[in-house]
Amino acid sequence: MPFRLLIALLFATSTAMAAPATETAPKPLIDQVERLTELLRDPYAVGYPKATLFKMLSPQKGEQVALTVFTVEGFGGGNNHTQYFAMFSYETDEDGKRPHYTLMDVIPIGGKGWRGVTSLAAKLVRDPKTHTAEITIPALEVGPDDAPNFPSKRTTIKLVLKNGRLAEVGKP
Repeated sequence: MPFRLLIALLFATSTAMAAPATETAPKPLIDQVERLTELLRDPYAVGYPKATLFKMLSPQKGEQVALTVFTVEGFGGGNNHTQYFAMFSYETDEDGKRPHYTLMDVIPIGGKGWRGVTSLAAKLVRDPKTHTAEITIPALEVGPDDAPNFPSKRTTIKLVLKNGRLAEVGKP
């Protein structure tokens, strides 16, 4: 009986790690994430769309950006994965009817044995003087007693978008 309880607990925990975002991503943004997945994967890896997280933000008046966290798993045919953060600008056609998402940049932010993002509770602050954007994302890191896919140590990922490129701030 304890073995069944352990299996149920492991399943519930792994399902929670891959919980979908509370917002549903629009089809044009999903298409862009699928294109990125194709570019970032190797011949064995595949995207895991159910784990894709999405959030729209308006850092300045008249500006909208879409933030996504998506997962590519199975690199080299193995049992591993990488989470990527991508930032898109949001635009529409002249009639304001057809949305388009232009990739600003993408960066790996998590993976097996490292850390994971389970919800996209990101904050974005843009500095109008330096034209940089600072993004903070709550995450979980793998601690010394954690299994590789079950991080438990709370952390905050700090990213900066400067000159069109994302970089992690304070990365070890």
